[in-house]
Amino acid sequence: MLLELNVEDFALIDRLSLEFGSGLNIITGETGAGKSILLDAVSLLLGARAQAEMIRTGCTSARVEGVFEVAKLPQALKICEEAGLEAEDGLLVLSREISQEGRNRCWVNGRASTVTFFSDLGKKLVDLHGQHAHQSLLYPENHLRLLDSFGDQKLAEAKLRYLKIYDQWKSLGRRLEKILAENEMRQKRKELLEFQIDEIIKANLQLGEDTSLLQERERLRNADSLFKLSQSSTEALSGENYESFQILDPLRKVVENLHKLARLDDNTKSYATEAEDCLYRLEELARDLRVYSEGVEFNPERLEAVEARLHFIETLKRKYGNTIEEILEFANSANKELAELVNDDEAKETLCTQIQKLAEELGHAGEQLANLREEAFSKLKQGVEAELKDLYMDKAVLGCSFLRKEDMAGIPAFNSKYLPHLGGLETIEFLFSANPGEELKSLSKIASGGEMSRLMLAFKLVLAGADNIPTLIFDEIDAGVGGKTGQAVAEKLASISKYHQVLCVTHLPQIAAMADYHFYIEKKEEAGRTVTRLQPIDNAKRHFEISRMLSGDYSESSIYHAMEMIKKAEEYKETVRQDK
Repeated sequence: MLLELNVEDFALIDRLSLEFGSGLNIITGETGAGKSILLDAVSLLLGARAQAEMIRTGCTSARVEGVFEVAKLPQALKICEEAGLEAEDGLLVLSREISQEGRNRCWVNGRASTVTFFSDLGKKLVDLHGQHAHQSLLYPENHLRLLDSFGDQKLAEAKLRYLKIYDQWKSLGRRLEKILAENEMRQKRKELLEFQIDEIIKANLQLGEDTSLLQERERLRNADSLFKLSQSSTEALSGENYESFQILDPLRKVVENLHKLARLDDNTKSYATEAEDCLYRLEELARDLRVYSEGVEFNPERLEAVEARLHFIETLKRKYGNTIEEILEFANSANKELAELVNDDEAKETLCTQIQKLAEELGHAGEQLANLREEAFSKLKQGVEAELKDLYMDKAVLGCSFLRKEDMAGIPAFNSKYLPHLGGLETIEFLFSANPGEELKSLSKIASGGEMSRLMLAFKLVLAGADNIPTLIFDEIDAGVGGKTGQAVAEKLASISKYHQVLCVTHLPQIAAMADYHFYIEKKEEAGRTVTRLQPIDNAKRHFEISRMLSGDYSESSIYHAMEMIKKAEEYKETVRQDK
């Protein structure tokens, strides 16, 4: 709700401060006094385009400030929260300054902001109708929300069910898109892992194999030396060559002599034992050397094979690890990653199945929601057209286009496939015809300001309990109406003020008589300058202003008539309040 409006150096206003109340706030005054200037000022707080011509002549800048109560407006609080703003005590102070140099500055609770933010926030705070363009019903994107808010509990539950399935469907869709986007990369990775694992498996590596091969290569490379050294040592020990030293034969003689010595002297027995032990060990050594020399392999082919195997192992080490243990561990890790990729492929198939199932559920939920919306519009149409009859537009017709976008990639519904969105399968737009024989047109194409204002009023009356925009401003809602129609408009405004704060600029005394708060605007000349002044009118003096509106004078009969109008208006409002 708009609690306070402060304006400085704007058009003909030098300085003005107003406090508005809940209910019906009426602004009246002489023609040309500048009643619409106030609404232009409010429009700046709603993100309207600013122009240097709006600045009061002789001033360098103009400033407009509005204080709004938003404690019970979650949609406005959410926008502020997303922008990092806090509504202290449930209040927002919107300020805007325009200068001759073209600077355009905005603040929210003293913090710098933007015109775009004002526009987004303003649509949640004020709905301004009449000759201005800030009208929520002119935006088709608002129509679906308004229709849903008019629907019953059954529609609300159907919408929640649709939204739940839609969120799941979108979530799984995003996961599938991610998998598909990474599919080429994953496939290449999969092929690489398969190659690496296959290469390591076919290598048939054994722990310690490289060490054994290195030793074998050394033996093969030095086979000639190994044979000669072992053979020479054998011959030196066993005397199998005439040039040998025949170490064993003299040692055998030593052993024989020491045994004889031991028989003569028991103290020498250990000598014979030691000599005999040396003989046995040297004989065994001679036998081992003979076997070794005979087993020395002269095999160039095997050496070549060992060299090749070692080279292959070194190649694998450069690829997969510094040791055979590390290569085998690499293969183990690669197997685990490959298994995960294979599982992803299976998950993709499962995901596709789940998405298809959800698409069918979403299509069914979308059909139910669409059918309930058509039922809701039928009731909305009936209600709006009934209100329009009371406003003497008994031939007016309200229509609605339900548009669904067919697409083969969409979800199955209504025997076809449609692209779903967060709001459902369809977008809607209200259409209108004021007179018989005229085709239904978009609301933005309604030419008559009076027709548009009354249509807006009819909508607001039907949607009063559901529409959560707190402040409605009507400018020239009485354009082209009078008499019975004027009285009907006045009563409708009083009715709608049960649910919304209403600000209305009017020329009709019937509407002015319904005011809960009445403001009078006039144009004066002060110190050689023309200024616009606006002040509240207390209840004791309201009949004078309504008398002026009735007859242009303050005659006794006119004043009496004004007092009777105020009395009847109070009686009507009391009835309205009791019905609330």
